[in-house]
Amino acid sequence: MKELSNTFDYYILPNKILCSIVGMWPIEQKSSTCSKIFSYIRLTFTLISLISVFVPEIMLIAVNWGNIEILAGAGSIVTTLGQTLFKMFYLIARRERSYMLYYEIKSLWDTANDSNEIQSYIQFAYWARICTIVFYSSCVCNVITFSSAAAVDYFRFDYNANSTSNSRHLPFIVWYGTDISASPKFEIAFICQFLSATLSITSIAGLDCSFMTTMLHVSAQFKLINTWISNIGTEINCNPNYTQKIKVDLTRCIRHHQRIIHVVNEVNNLLTPIVFLQILTSGIEVCLSGYAILDTGKAEADLVKFISYFISMAVHLLLWCWPGEILVQESQEIGHAVYFNVPWYDLPPIYQRHLCLMIVRAQQYSSISALTFQTLSIHTLTAVFNTAASYFTLLQQIQQT
Repeated sequence: MKELSNTFDYYILPNKILCSIVGMWPIEQKSSTCSKIFSYIRLTFTLISLISVFVPEIMLIAVNWGNIEILAGAGSIVTTLGQTLFKMFYLIARRERSYMLYYEIKSLWDTANDSNEIQSYIQFAYWARICTIVFYSSCVCNVITFSSAAAVDYFRFDYNANSTSNSRHLPFIVWYGTDISASPKFEIAFICQFLSATLSITSIAGLDCSFMTTMLHVSAQFKLINTWISNIGTEINCNPNYTQKIKVDLTRCIRHHQRIIHVVNEVNNLLTPIVFLQILTSGIEVCLSGYAILDTGKAEADLVKFISYFISMAVHLLLWCWPGEILVQESQEIGHAVYFNVPWYDLPPIYQRHLCLMIVRAQQYSSISALTFQTLSIHTLTAVFNTAASYFTLLQQIQQT
């Protein structure tokens, strides 16, 4: 078990399971034809499940246009499903590039051979694994709260024989264009929505946590370079003859630094449209879910499920901004490690120039951006919540007038 816990496959296992369920995990070239077909079937079924909730929600908003309560309740769900559908179609269209990036990240895991050096980036992989499990658990709680609220009303209506009004409702309020309140249509729609919601949260957690894991693994490689640089400084101070072999270690740091910068550019090339859409719509998503919570006309069950949904959306947004902040910090830390941990003033001029160039390059930090105008960081999180507060104020003004 100890050897297994140091492998790349161990730390990405939750991402692999979630993405494989919905057919979005990279297919190995040596896979059989049957396994490839089965993966495509899972992907098709997942897309149909997402669309089966997404389209009726949009129809509900269109039919009840002008109703702020309907817009707040259904709009937050529509925004989340729209984000997921865009990410899935986008990754399908750029499947080859996403596969290449996955294999590149996987190959980086074996860069270090020493166990102490490996420990420098295992911590980031551990955080990615834990965050994936926690976020998926919060999404499962959403499905449970939405389904439980509908199930309680369903059994309460059946238990009360004197009830004259049908208070039953589905987990997600939609408009199918026909009356489904009678049995067995209602039960069939209920089960279908539950299955669709389960696949939806699996898609959301699988994709977004995979993006988060990618950013953390890249950040871990910058931390590995910092470890190498610190080791160089220690060797110079402890071993006077080390300057004769410093060229090999320094060259390794420079080449690996260039390689990681190239990987960050590849990640940016792939994720820039996704990040742009995520930031653009997250403010609307948080605003609508927050408005649904503060709506005084909500029942207690509806209040609980929208509070759970709001918390999940806040965690969802944090999954994007927190790894982006770590990436910026770790890439900048290389310059600090070179300047403070290496006695560059005692080295020959040629090595001083190499270290100086590393410091200059580290000042231009690596980051994940949204179409080059917004960098993912903790500041992005506060900006999104400020935008959501502005939208919320606008909705209140519209409701009052």
